[in-house]
Amino acid sequence: MAPAGFRSQLPALTPRRKPRFAARLACPLRSPPLCPLQAGRQDCSGTARGLERGARRALARSPAASSRTAGRPASPRKHGAMARVLIVGAGLTGSLCAALLRKETAQSLHISVWDKAGDSGGRMTTVSNPHNPQSTVDLGAQYITRTPHYAKKHQSFYDELLAHGILEPLISPIEGMVMKEGDCNFVAPQGVSSIIKHYLKESGADICFRQCVTHINLRNDKWEVSKETGSAEQFDIVVLTMPVPQILQLQGDIMNLSSEIGPSLVIHTSVPFGVAHLEHTIESVQELIFQQLEIILPGLPRPVATRCQKWRHSQVTNAAANSPGQMTLHLHPFLVCGGDGFTQSSFDGCVASALRVLEVLKHHI
Repeated sequence: MAPAGFRSQLPALTPRRKPRFAARLACPLRSPPLCPLQAGRQDCSGTARGLERGARRALARSPAASSRTAGRPASPRKHGAMARVLIVGAGLTGSLCAALLRKETAQSLHISVWDKAGDSGGRMTTVSNPHNPQSTVDLGAQYITRTPHYAKKHQSFYDELLAHGILEPLISPIEGMVMKEGDCNFVAPQGVSSIIKHYLKESGADICFRQCVTHINLRNDKWEVSKETGSAEQFDIVVLTMPVPQILQLQGDIMNLSSEIGPSLVIHTSVPFGVAHLEHTIESVQELIFQQLEIILPGLPRPVATRCQKWRHSQVTNAAANSPGQMTLHLHPFLVCGGDGFTQSSFDGCVASALRVLEVLKHHI
């Protein structure tokens, strides 16, 4: 790493290091489509983590957070003013959130629930025969399975729905059903959407359908929510319960809270691999890394951006001899070398070198 003219004079300044490669991938989000006739699955774990990181970054930038950090409280609502809460999505999560807010919070709240559909339910939707309203069918979830893990944890919810006749045990056989030990299945005799309607009724919320949210912006310490039709409205609290891909489509200040791509993925090669491919082109090594990655994580989406880094000098194998932490090359004017090449390749090795450099500098300043 030293200039060529220094090599003959300072052979100890070229400690042997292990070469390595590192590839950084930014992976896109690819959510599978939801079939209306089948309960589909969305793998949003990466998205959720991206949203969480983005929210933490944006929270640190928000005026309210800044004022709290500086020791000044955020602007409070006027004494006695009722907080306005908007829940976007009239599915199971949204309806239950509304009901729990009404039941568990002592503060008076004005709760609104918006959904872009024409009725509540989300992916627990029940529709009626247009010729006979008594004939219904569930287009989303067909039945509910209670596992042993949640049998006690969520017992009060099941007990409430059973007591109101909204749920009852499923006794009819279903072709292809896989039963695990301890599982218990329930069906909703009035349709699975009756669960959502029960929670919405309990919440006492203002329910508005065909309200498609398009923008969410910060306005005077409140959230201004715009929709496809009608005027924008302001709320103190907004809860988004629709599918994550729909959250990512929202415009406005909310875009600064989340990322449209999944997490970055870093792949480090082994030292023997680095030695064997040290003089190969970056493109050829990157393709080898991709091939191995496909074996480890089959089906991983192709990245939206990649960078393959060749570390010709990666780890110190033999530190410079007889020079613990530093090497003084010239006294007047003063010239000193430091780094992990004079200690070891670790955080503490670099700290030790910096302290040794500081020690010798003190005598020449």
